[in-house]
Amino acid sequence: MAYANVTCHWTPAVNAQPDTHYTLQVNLTGWKSDQCTSSLPHCSVPVRSLNRIYCIQVFAHSDHHPMVSSDTLCLNGTDAVKLPPPEQFWLIAEFRRPRCLRLRWSPPKNFPLTTQKINSSYLLYQLQNSSADQPLDVDLREELQCLFSPCTQYSLKMRYRYNHSLSHWSDWSPTATIRTDVQGNDLKAALETACTAWFNVQCPAAVDLGDCTNLSLANRSCHLIVPQHTCICTFSMLNLAGSAPPASITIPSQWLTDQTSLISLQVTSLNDSSLEVQWTAVESPTITGFVVEWCVTESTQCQSDPHWHRVGNNTSKIIIAEGVELNTPYSISVRAVYGAMSDPGLTVLAYSRQAAPSAGPKLYVAENSCLNVMLRWSPVPLALRNGFITRYTLHYQNEDNVTRELHVPVDWQQYKFLGVSGQYRFYMKAHTEAGTGPAGPVLTVFLAPCTSMQTALLSGCVFIAGFSILLYMCWRMRWRIKQNVWPKVPNPALSSLSDWL
Repeated sequence: MAYANVTCHWTPAVNAQPDTHYTLQVNLTGWKSDQCTSSLPHCSVPVRSLNRIYCIQVFAHSDHHPMVSSDTLCLNGTDAVKLPPPEQFWLIAEFRRPRCLRLRWSPPKNFPLTTQKINSSYLLYQLQNSSADQPLDVDLREELQCLFSPCTQYSLKMRYRYNHSLSHWSDWSPTATIRTDVQGNDLKAALETACTAWFNVQCPAAVDLGDCTNLSLANRSCHLIVPQHTCICTFSMLNLAGSAPPASITIPSQWLTDQTSLISLQVTSLNDSSLEVQWTAVESPTITGFVVEWCVTESTQCQSDPHWHRVGNNTSKIIIAEGVELNTPYSISVRAVYGAMSDPGLTVLAYSRQAAPSAGPKLYVAENSCLNVMLRWSPVPLALRNGFITRYTLHYQNEDNVTRELHVPVDWQQYKFLGVSGQYRFYMKAHTEAGTGPAGPVLTVFLAPCTSMQTALLSGCVFIAGFSILLYMCWRMRWRIKQNVWPKVPNPALSSLSDWL
C-alpha cells in the first residue's frame, strides 16, 4: 500500500485466456468498497486512511470461462504500506570528530506516522553511499552516526520502511554530499585520519617515477623503475593546510650475481590464516638481515602488491598472517641483505590450507595410429589447484560402458594406449592431500581397427625387415665358411725368402 493508493500485483493462471480481465476489489471495514479493472496483472485504487483494516480480493473474468476469485487478504493498511520519501535530508560534519556525521531528515506533509511513532521503533532505516554496492542498515533515531572515515567525501541518501514484514521501502531521499572532518598532522596520523588532497613521492633523477605521480587519496601503491645502485625516496602527504613530515625508504641495489646465501627455505601452515617461514643461510659476517616477501600468485608473477617484512641477521624464522587466505597459492621468497644490497634468495609456493582441486586436467590427442592412441593433458591452472597436486587418475570407458581408471604420477604429461579400437571416452581427475577434484572435460576418441591396406603395409614392412636381416646373416655365415674351408694361400713372391735368391 502506498500512502495514497492500494496497488496489488498478482500472477495470472497458466491457462488464462487472452481476453481475461481482472477486477481488484478493496473493502474497507465500515465503508463501501472500491475497485478497479485492468487487463494487466496489477491495479490501484485510492485509500482514505492507512490506520484501517482492508480486505482485498481479485476477480478474473473471461468470455470463455466463468468468473473466478482469489482468496481474501485482510490486513491493516500500515502493515503493507510504502511510505512517501523524506522531503529533506542533510548532513552536518562534527568538529574534531572525523568519523562522525550528524544526519537529519524531515518527513513530507501529511506523513501517516506521528512524531512519537517516528521517535519510537516504528521505522527501519537504510543509508546508501554512492561508492557502495549495498545499502547499510542504520538507526536514524540517533542523529549522530560515527561509522565514517576521516576526511572522506560522502554522497549519501536514505530511505525507510514501516517495521513490518509486509511493508515496502520508500523511495530514496535527495542525495546529500559532505566531507568528514580532519585531525592530526604527522604522517602516521595523516595516513589514518587526515584530510589529504594528494601524496608526493620524491626520488633521485635516476629513478623513473612511473605511475607514482599525481597520487590521490584513493591510491595505496605505485610502481617505480629504479637503477641498479642504491637510492633513497621520500613519501609525504599534503593537504590544503600543508605537508606532513615525510617518510623515507631505501631501495637496495640489485644483486649482480646469481648466487644466493640461502641454503634452504621451508614454509609450514600453522592455521587457516598464518604461515611459518623458516630458512637456513650460510654463516657470513656481511649479512645484515633478511627480507621476507609474499604475494598471491596464479602463475609465476604476483597477482597483487606483495607484502614484505625485514628481519635481523640473527633471525631464521617468521610467522606471516597479513593477507593470508584459504586455498590460495602464495609465492614466498627470502633474500639475504648485505647493507644496501640483497641477493636473489629462494622462492617457494605455499598454501595456508589445501583443498580439493576445482577443476580437472584437459585431455587432447597427441598421436592416433592403428590400434594406438597417445593422450596428453594440460595441467590444472594454479589458481584452481587449491593445493599441491599429488597424482592424477585417468578414467576411460569403451563401448561396454565399463569405466576403468589408471593412477598416473604427477610428473607424467602423457600416456599411450596400445592395442585398442572402437569408441573410447577419456577424462582425468587431479588429487591433492585434501581430496579429489572434479573430472576434467570428457574427450571422445574413435579408434578405427587396422584396414586391409594397413595390414598389408604392416606385413610388407615386417617381411622386408625380416628378409634383410636374413640376408645379412647369410652373408656373415658365407664369409666365415670361406675363411675356414678355403683359407687364403700366401704369395711366395711377397715373402722375405726372395731377397736371398
